[in-house]
Amino acid sequence: HENTRVFREVTEVGESLKKINEVCGTSVDAEVAIIFDWENRWAIDDCQALNNENKGYIESCEEYYRVFWRKGIPVDVITMDADFSKYKLVIAPMLYMVKPGVAERINNFVRNGGNFVTTYFSGIVNENDLCFLGGFPGPLREVTGVWAEEIDTLYDTDVNYIEYEGKEYKVKDYCDVIHAETAEVLASYTTDYYKGMPALTRNKYGNGNAYYVAARTFNDFDSQFFGNIIDELELRRAIDVELPLGVNAEMREDGVNKYVFLMNFSEEEKKVTLDKEYFEMLSNSPVSGEVVLEKYKVMVLKTTV
Repeated sequence: HENTRVFREVTEVGESLKKINEVCGTSVDAEVAIIFDWENRWAIDDCQALNNENKGYIESCEEYYRVFWRKGIPVDVITMDADFSKYKLVIAPMLYMVKPGVAERINNFVRNGGNFVTTYFSGIVNENDLCFLGGFPGPLREVTGVWAEEIDTLYDTDVNYIEYEGKEYKVKDYCDVIHAETAEVLASYTTDYYKGMPALTRNKYGNGNAYYVAARTFNDFDSQFFGNIIDELELRRAIDVELPLGVNAEMREDGVNKYVFLMNFSEEEKKVTLDKEYFEMLSNSPVSGEVVLEKYKVMVLKTTV
């Protein structure tokens, strides 16, 4: 029956797809990648350590991804076997298992000017789930410039704090007790027996930088820390404006034109001030200045590269 809401909405989707047909064949050229590796996840889930109910590997990857999603910065999700060379920034949360050759490729990536971020509970075992000898984070020790002495697993009700750029941030779940060897200390713990010890480091390695985040952080810290890296690396956004909470912008290109999908995922009307004039493909009209996105509304904006 065609007189139903579902039928009308499916028909509307079909009509919209006709209007943006030229987007077919375009691609996303991301400057950032997050390593989410299924074999690493299986190894973490199987290990008899930390919180055995939910060690939070997926959540850690999602939290870091969310920072870039909110800023409209394209991100590729890759395995540790992927090619890193095309990216400016590679993030590897909880890289517990490091397969043969991966550390060497990470070293080369950073040495050649790339930026690498990894976290607590990284560089612990090889592909056979056997611990690396000689200190953690194993084969990542050289590039990160830190030695991880132990990891403190907090109860669900416990927290610690770190001081970063003059502000205190709450951390939870896991806190690596690390020593800076060649790395610069950017943040330190403020409580517990490891008070004053490094919680965030940066190691200059060749022409690039490797960061080690020693604790599981909240979104306030993630936004500030990665925001600094985003600014420093001048990472490209889909649209060069600050997006309101709940609004996302994704970008596709074909070498000539850029297509920006501006999407409101919230239950509320949102306003976005565009950075320049675009052609809105669904309404077939030029748009500029402030635009209003009703709840769940999508706009497809076209401009030249």
